[in-house]
Amino acid sequence: MSVWMRFKSSYWNLKRKLKGLKLEEENGEDLQYIPADPMEFAVKLFGFKPTSYQEKLLRDQSKRIVVRMCRQAGKTTTIALRAIWFAVTHPKTLSLIVAPSLRQSMIMMDRVHGFLMSLPQELRRSIVMKLQRTVVWFKNGSQIVALPCSVHLLRGYTAHQVLMDEVAFFRDDETVIYNVVYPMLSTTDGVLIMSSTPWGKDSVFYRACQDPGYSKHVVTWRDVVNSGLIKPEFIEEMRRILPSERFKREFEAEFVEEEDSYFKQDLIAKCIDPELEYYEFDSYPSGEFYIGVDFGKYYDYSAIVVVERSGEVLKVVHCYRFPLGESYASVIGYVKTLCERWKDVQKVYADQTGVGNYIVEDMKNVSIPVDGITFTTRLKEEMLGYLKNMMENGFLKIPYDPELISEINVEKFSLSKDGHVIFYHPEGSHDDRLMALALAVFASKSPPVSVGGVRKIMGVFSRWKRGK
Repeated sequence: MSVWMRFKSSYWNLKRKLKGLKLEEENGEDLQYIPADPMEFAVKLFGFKPTSYQEKLLRDQSKRIVVRMCRQAGKTTTIALRAIWFAVTHPKTLSLIVAPSLRQSMIMMDRVHGFLMSLPQELRRSIVMKLQRTVVWFKNGSQIVALPCSVHLLRGYTAHQVLMDEVAFFRDDETVIYNVVYPMLSTTDGVLIMSSTPWGKDSVFYRACQDPGYSKHVVTWRDVVNSGLIKPEFIEEMRRILPSERFKREFEAEFVEEEDSYFKQDLIAKCIDPELEYYEFDSYPSGEFYIGVDFGKYYDYSAIVVVERSGEVLKVVHCYRFPLGESYASVIGYVKTLCERWKDVQKVYADQTGVGNYIVEDMKNVSIPVDGITFTTRLKEEMLGYLKNMMENGFLKIPYDPELISEINVEKFSLSKDGHVIFYHPEGSHDDRLMALALAVFASKSPPVSVGGVRKIMGVFSRWKRGK
């Protein structure tokens, strides 16, 4: 190498080192200006304009915090900002985001990512080392990790802060919180923040809301309207279209359950599987599937639910509700495509009560293995009773799907004079997903006979007939 080339190489190496030192110096200056106060941190770094109740939550220094906020109150945003502040200002700490499913925990993690990506590039580089889908590594050694509410996935962590979202919907909540989360915080004297929409009263979340040892943040629609985040007209629309108990839960932040609900909230919560996710329509899974189809048109929706048998357990693996006015042909086409893609669809039960048996004939004509079901009082009682029995015995698992969960809980019942159960749902509510679920589960009640089994039965019958 010539003298000139050695000089040129040394020059550029020295320039790169000087540039690196300059960036470190600039980044150090940037880090010196990171506020220790979480409110100032959110305002200065992210331009956040908090409401009074968001400011209160950001600055709450309690070790145990419980949060009930109405829809659109900015709960996820506030807790995400608090998670970032804690990680940046508390080196070498671990913050866990835990929700009923990984998909739900990723909603908050996506908000964390969004805030970090909004920072100026140089400042972000001085704070963040690496961003991944479920983990954020910070330059100071801290981490934020998103997880589903799964005992075996949570065990082994030692956390400094645990942010639990929609806690009221956790399955095995006592085991998760008392046996796993509290011990992981014990050695670090860590912070626990539990937030949720109010649900069943037989839950850790409900007891925390009554516990004087917890700092409580309760925000209703009135607080949100006064803050200017939503308009009164939106609240009136929600009040009109939602069942009253759901409005009270989601906008008044109240624990409400009607005594005449057929499927109790605590029962539903026990069926939620944190690791269960829906199969996409365009996937090609294999298994033993059963499909329920509830037809609607102008006043009710058409809905489809698919369950998969795994031993004695049924798992809800697909749920879709069509727009109002969707043609029956589109619904049939949807089911037909599922039957072609998903090996092996054993049986389809379709409600033909209001549409007539020609719909079922159309489905059979395109090779859908369907049986038509005409609802009567006794059949509906048997079908929903069987669904409830499966839930009570732990044989039905559902993913965390707020819409499906609400529809299951909204179903009411009363007793007729002859002792039968009469089912109904409040005006303005729908039970289309529930009925599709009940049909799918009922379809799995009698295992189908294989083709070989049919031939064997026919052979026995033929021999019996000849002998006779």
